[in-house]
Amino acid sequence: GVQTCALPISFDATKVANEITACTNVVNKYHKALGCGALDPETTLPQFNSELKDAGIDAIIAEKQAQLDAWLAEQK
Repeated sequence: GVQTCALPISFDATKVANEITACTNVVNKYHKALGCGALDPETTLPQFNSELKDAGIDAIIAEKQAQLDAWLAEQK
């Protein structure tokens, strides 16, 4: 799993593997062009964020939060 910087837990990406792949593809599409200034962030960032939402980034965030909440509940 992926280690979080907040707590010593590993993220199990099994449930959102397809979304992670889709989001990685979106990031790869924009990363270099945005980083080197080839694209205008004013117009490109909204499109980038929209494509991440369409690719399932909210599902990834929700799954990470659910796993963190479950881990925190076990610590009590």
